[in-house]
Amino acid sequence: MADANSFTSQALSAPLTADTAVQLALINNPNLRKQTAALGFAAADLYDAGRLANPTFSLTRLAGDSSAGANVPQLTLGIAFNFVNLLFLPANSRFARDQFEATKLDVSAATLDLAAEVETAWYEAVGAEQLAQMREAAAKAQRASADLAKRYFDAGNINARELAMERASASQAVLASLSARAAAVEAHSTLNRLMGLPAAQSSWTLDARLAEPLPQEDDVQALQRLALDSRLDVAALRRRSQAIASRFGLTRHTRFINSVEIGVERERDFDGALDVGPTLSLELPLFNWGGGRVAAAQAALDQAEAELDGRVLDVSNDVAREAAKVQALRQLAQEYRDVLVPQREAVAARMQEEQNYMLIGVFEVLAAKQQEYEAYAGYIDAVRSYWASRSALARAVGRRLPSSEQAAEATIDASQIVAPKRSGMDHSMHSMSGMDHAQHGGSPKPSSDPHAGHAMPNMTPPSSGMEGMEGMEGMEGMEGMEGMEGMDHGAMPMEGMDHSQHKMPSSAPAADPHAGHSMPGMHHAMPDVAPGGEPPEACKQATVHPDDTVNRALTQKCGETPSADPHAGHAAMPLAPDTSPPAKEPSHEH
Repeated sequence: MADANSFTSQALSAPLTADTAVQLALINNPNLRKQTAALGFAAADLYDAGRLANPTFSLTRLAGDSSAGANVPQLTLGIAFNFVNLLFLPANSRFARDQFEATKLDVSAATLDLAAEVETAWYEAVGAEQLAQMREAAAKAQRASADLAKRYFDAGNINARELAMERASASQAVLASLSARAAAVEAHSTLNRLMGLPAAQSSWTLDARLAEPLPQEDDVQALQRLALDSRLDVAALRRRSQAIASRFGLTRHTRFINSVEIGVERERDFDGALDVGPTLSLELPLFNWGGGRVAAAQAALDQAEAELDGRVLDVSNDVAREAAKVQALRQLAQEYRDVLVPQREAVAARMQEEQNYMLIGVFEVLAAKQQEYEAYAGYIDAVRSYWASRSALARAVGRRLPSSEQAAEATIDASQIVAPKRSGMDHSMHSMSGMDHAQHGGSPKPSSDPHAGHAMPNMTPPSSGMEGMEGMEGMEGMEGMEGMEGMDHGAMPMEGMDHSQHKMPSSAPAADPHAGHSMPGMHHAMPDVAPGGEPPEACKQATVHPDDTVNRALTQKCGETPSADPHAGHAAMPLAPDTSPPAKEPSHEH
């Protein structure tokens, strides 16, 4: 017991693997100990069957009639043995031995079943933990989207319906996260119970990385033939059926022999004479010819054979069903891995690029990222179900599957998926000097914005990141979204870009860096503030723009309040459809 406790403590100190979980279950599981105790009953029956029954001793004392001169009492002593027990001793020993072997096979089968059940529970626990991490990451991102929507609503950029939709999506993501975490806790507790551990020892951690589906599965017919030879419970039923058949033959041939006793008696008579002689006690089959014993033996044999046939049918169908399930789940996991997940990643990356160039809003990117997380979660769930089904298939076969010898690669890790990726779009080192737009016509107008007056709807971005998004301070949870780390245009030197030929609109102030820009995809406009008036909340919370010229323009625009939003006060895209004919824009020759 001390060695078992020491091994348990040592095994739980490291991340729990499937093999370690099986070892702990074989040591500590009380149900397995209960099954093992059945060996004691079978061993006791085998012990009794190999020994003769104890002899029967008899004593009789009869007092004589004193008036007749019989002063010495009559005394009779006898001892007898059960001859039937001696006659059937070899047959009874064989039957008990067969029963003992069948019990050993039953215990062995229960041990293998427990090992397969623990392995399945381990896969379920690992998959549930990874799925819970994915759901929590998605909920965190969705909450960040709802927080950002609240800020946009306060600034007047979205309406109440859009805010309610974002909040409902965040609530739904939180509910899915809570359900996934509850399922992970339940799977953890189930595995802890199968390992025979109390709740006080449930603080262990998992080696939480599932493996990719194997490249090749086993042939179903080969597995069915292997199962009939490998299933220990089938072997136990076959052994027990053979023993009962042997017992039935003996009972049928000895149906008239019920009880035969042979012994010896010593008798002292009233006159003191001693008499000694053998005795025989035989049950006469006058009323009971042993038909009941024969019928009972026949019924026991029929029952054993039917149970064996039923188990063989179960093995054949269980193997076929579990093998088909493994194939289906393998195809499902491959479809997630090879088709859906790459497609969702591509959609998120393209939408990120469009958002970098303000063709779409940030909420569309967050929705695409949410769908990408859902694809990851579906893939992890499919892989978990695949390995759990393989454990069930191994349990149906009764041994380790031959295909398990193949090497398996670890699948995606939830912690790596939700970790920040530093691959953002950073323009701080870009230099666009020497771009001459003199041929566009118009008087030179110096501008702090190198893109003033330019329409750039179809520029292909070099990457999908967003480092340094000023004014996005409230978006907790965005750190786990790939490519959302920022888009930094703040330190973008564009010396030498000559916009002298661009005609600036007369209505736009010279200090406004984006006056006259056409920027498709901007879904909101920061509210204008009258000079000297109270700046809006968006201007109060903004940080200073790195460009001093832009900063002065924004300060003037926001009522002497520095703003990090270079588009403050611009209505880049009208909320209502614009029916006016689009102005023809001159081609830019760089």
